[in-house]
Amino acid sequence: MIGQKANPRDIMQAFAESVLREEKAALVTVVKSQGWPPLGAKMMVTAQGQTLGTLGDASLEAQIARDCLSAIEAGRPKMVTLTLGEKPQTMVELFIEVAVPTPTLLIIGAGHVSQSLAQVGKLVGFRVVVLDDRPDVANVERFPEADEVIAADFVETLRDYPITDTTYVVVVTRGHRYDEQSLRQVINSSTAYIGMIGSRRRVATVLRHLAEEGYSPEKLRQVYSPIGLDIGGETPEEIALSIMAEIVQVRRGGRGQSLAIRSW
Repeated sequence: MIGQKANPRDIMQAFAESVLREEKAALVTVVKSQGWPPLGAKMMVTAQGQTLGTLGDASLEAQIARDCLSAIEAGRPKMVTLTLGEKPQTMVELFIEVAVPTPTLLIIGAGHVSQSLAQVGKLVGFRVVVLDDRPDVANVERFPEADEVIAADFVETLRDYPITDTTYVVVVTRGHRYDEQSLRQVINSSTAYIGMIGSRRRVATVLRHLAEEGYSPEKLRQVYSPIGLDIGGETPEEIALSIMAEIVQVRRGGRGQSLAIRSW
């Protein structure tokens, strides 16, 4: 039905199905107008720019479609006020509701930091997945909050793992060899974030090896390492908090600065 006219009930049903399928989409509703388009008129816009329904004005639909795509990209609803016509001009207000997939936090490695990271990630609304090749540490007993715990080979698992632009990857394995193996599998994916823990020397070694193998310098520069925001964290819990704070910052477009007023 995408690209066709539809009644509001069909549009809302299509939007609800997008939510269930965890697909990106936006639902536009006219909440204030001066007669046209009618109050309650709806249109759905997919992440690919396809539309379902009509607002009765081609120029209005083109403008609001652009706003929908920006709202989908930001992952937040928004209110839009647009001017129609020339003389006389009319104002119309529209509410854009967005459906975006639940973000996935993919934790590669199942150590102490990973345990705390899984807890914080779940607390802030992420689907949490933990991967490690050791069944004695990668299990639901150690990660009760995780939605999925995978005890399997790093390379084989990551080679086929479905990584999207709503996947946030944290590499916290027990050694640079496993870091390197894992990073090779995810560096060219469409992941929203890749962070890697480790000393500057360890991280530099991993990145140098991948650069020597021909991986794009631009991709390598996108790896967040040292990982996390600088909050002075030392314990596994504090380190996990700093990592998750950085992920939220990347996701929401924050600045990572104190909100306190420093001067009057």
